[in-house]
Amino acid sequence: MIYTCTLNPSLDYYMEFDKVELGKTNRSSLEYYEAGGKGINVSIVLNNLMIPSRALGFVGGFTKDFFISLLQKYEYIEPVFTFIEGHTRINVKVKGELLETELNAKGPSITEEDMRMMLRRVERLNRSDIFVLSGNCPDNLVDLTEKMIQLCIENEVKFVLDVNHELLLRLLKYKPFLVRPNIEDLETMFDEVIADQSQLIHAGRRCAELGAENVILMMGKDGSLLINQDGIYHANSIDAEVVNSVGAADSMIAGFVMNYLRSRDLITTFKYANCCGIATVFSKGMATREKIESLFDEIVVTKIDENQ
Repeated sequence: MIYTCTLNPSLDYYMEFDKVELGKTNRSSLEYYEAGGKGINVSIVLNNLMIPSRALGFVGGFTKDFFISLLQKYEYIEPVFTFIEGHTRINVKVKGELLETELNAKGPSITEEDMRMMLRRVERLNRSDIFVLSGNCPDNLVDLTEKMIQLCIENEVKFVLDVNHELLLRLLKYKPFLVRPNIEDLETMFDEVIADQSQLIHAGRRCAELGAENVILMMGKDGSLLINQDGIYHANSIDAEVVNSVGAADSMIAGFVMNYLRSRDLITTFKYANCCGIATVFSKGMATREKIESLFDEIVVTKIDENQ
């Protein structure tokens, strides 16, 4: 079973405008809600691929029931949430004619007792499971979050990390199956400026040297990179209109995990992950199976020079 854990889920309120003018009253042309958060996005893409997952996370307050109800339309997602006192945050996603703007709330306070309840869920996982940990971890819960990963190690559970840079740097020693830092994360982690692909590869290699089995680095219109013990691989992007920037990275993680379980071939898995990420970018919502598979022949993975 694939488990996704979203440290800070969100009720995402989307508002679409023909035109947005700052400092003026703007009236939307369309509004809708989605259950959000990085791990939730992973579960939604897995659902669209007809792959079951269990969604862990912290939800509570007056937004809790509505948040959970939004997940009921997904046949292959089983919510296994930890209920807290605070309110599940509401994020506002503003989509204008040319630009997207996100107004993301800080989110509720998570207590140590809340986190210990989550730990009791994670300690039941076993070697047949994959655990995807996503989101920003509050400073006061870093030790317990590390304990969560230690439980995965004890139970031989493969785990994926898509977390804030401070936590990622701390957890690399546990040899995660997959990490997906962005350029800003890497610059902060290694105190260096990344201005070109060779510098990005160097930083990605450092993540691998510190323990990551697979490192995915997204480069927008320049495609993406996969770095692991077998080498460095590049996947192209596709030139088309960007419809949606929310969840592309989460979609890549979903595709990588799903295809690895199916094929165990990391190159094909990387190609499929790119199809998932790009499919989300070209879609109004999260990637669908039809859109993902329509892109498969357009993505080419090549091994690049190890000496870069």
